[in-house]
Amino acid sequence: MNIRALVLGCAFFALAACSGGSDPEVQKEKHLKAKGTAINVEFNDKNQASAVIGFRATPVRTVITSSDQTGNGKNLKNVSASCKLVGDGYAATVTTPASVNLPSFGKDMKPLVVSCTYKDKVFSETLPAVNLSKGSRDGAAVAVGVVLCPICGVATAVANGGERGSDVFGFGDIQLNVD
Repeated sequence: MNIRALVLGCAFFALAACSGGSDPEVQKEKHLKAKGTAINVEFNDKNQASAVIGFRATPVRTVITSSDQTGNGKNLKNVSASCKLVGDGYAATVTTPASVNLPSFGKDMKPLVVSCTYKDKVFSETLPAVNLSKGSRDGAAVAVGVVLCPICGVATAVANGGERGSDVFGFGDIQLNVD
């Protein structure tokens, strides 16, 4: 058996095993299943709400940097802050730590502005939307490489590269430094 046939066979097996099927709706469901305990956003108009593809329960936390016991290293310490998350046509107000059901509008999703007040100071950051589907595919490639074989993992990563029309876009876990 030549090496090319082995690589292609591994790649086919890995893609079939890890893709969850070729149905884009199945992929969206995996990425956009909101948790019932997360805070829901409020929409500015009904047209925006009807354009939502789905939701992702997104953790939001605020942190400060503190020295470790030796004074040499730095640790992140969770602190409570009042935050406002503002996207294109929606917003949410939370006290951190929190989990927010952030909507996905697909590939052309606009950035999210996160502003938090901690000790009477306002900290703000603008976050771009990320391809959540690609991250999931990349993770599957690593798993295949560890479980099956490194060649299969590389072949899977190459096959999974780039964006697809059915990819889900949203926001990763949000962490804002407030010191």
